[in-house]
Amino acid sequence: MSAKEISLKPKDILFEEGDPSKNLYYLKRGAIRLFRRKGEGKIEIETIRAGQVLGELAFFDGQARSASAEALVNCELIEISRSSLDEALAKFPDWLVTLTKTVSSRLRAANNRIRILESLTTEYEVDKHGNRSKEYVFVTTAELLRFCTAVLTVASRYGKNQTSEGIEISSGMLEKFASSILQVPSAKVLSLIELFKSVEVLKGDLLLTDIRFLDQFIHFINEQNLTPHEQRKDLTEAGFKALSLIMQNRAQAKPLADTIERLDLGPAVVNSGIPLGSVQELQTQGLVKNISLVSANEILIDYDGSALMFSYRAFWLLQEIEKLNVQKRQN
Repeated sequence: MSAKEISLKPKDILFEEGDPSKNLYYLKRGAIRLFRRKGEGKIEIETIRAGQVLGELAFFDGQARSASAEALVNCELIEISRSSLDEALAKFPDWLVTLTKTVSSRLRAANNRIRILESLTTEYEVDKHGNRSKEYVFVTTAELLRFCTAVLTVASRYGKNQTSEGIEISSGMLEKFASSILQVPSAKVLSLIELFKSVEVLKGDLLLTDIRFLDQFIHFINEQNLTPHEQRKDLTEAGFKALSLIMQNRAQAKPLADTIERLDLGPAVVNSGIPLGSVQELQTQGLVKNISLVSANEILIDYDGSALMFSYRAFWLLQEIEKLNVQKRQN
């Protein structure tokens, strides 16, 4: 049976739902997610890993692809054409060919039923007034909490080589714990690992940089869930830019008492061009203690340094998760 090797880069599409089924694939290296599009979002079905086969249902029963396949990382596959398989099947008795097609048909029916159940569990956003929106959410709050719990648990139980830079954890153990035990889909686990790297909570393969922050973040999200929507701490994109300005210029702050610091943010605000309202938003949300508008070029801000550092990292992470959700709706 002739076959050829192909390579995929992250986000490359191997095939789309509805495509004719011309080939069967054996994944030698990497990870590929199977998904179905639902409106502007995607419903994750399964993650195929090295040593597994994909595209077999449509290949054997001759129907169109029932899902789309996208590379999550660099992948190497072996592609087997239909003509090659037909040539091989011609050497087998008719009853074996019929059996293969019957099993494929039943697997497809079971697969369709599973997808229906998965679509019924899709979660949606709720706005600040408590109204349920129609936007599909790729990473839900519950999944975020379960993933954070998985990172914290794996680090606490199986972490090693702890230094001032962080604690090493096994990426395989994290993925297994998050997906198999806490039921976070594998594709989402991989996405969250990369996202947590982008905000420097995780680094490399894999270093948890601040176990205390993760513990605080879990408590913060839980408190947010127990708070009425209109009373939750939230930042607009402009508000987060103002918070980032404080962190970028914090070295110029002067200590007042205990952990309280005072920073003249006026020059930075003028240079950045952000509206003054975005700075005042920080006080409205309780992230800074006091704002004194001395002049157009002098804005004195008093804040708790350690608390503000946590808020900055927490909202940075939440902003990136929202960007991920938006991206998944559009792709």
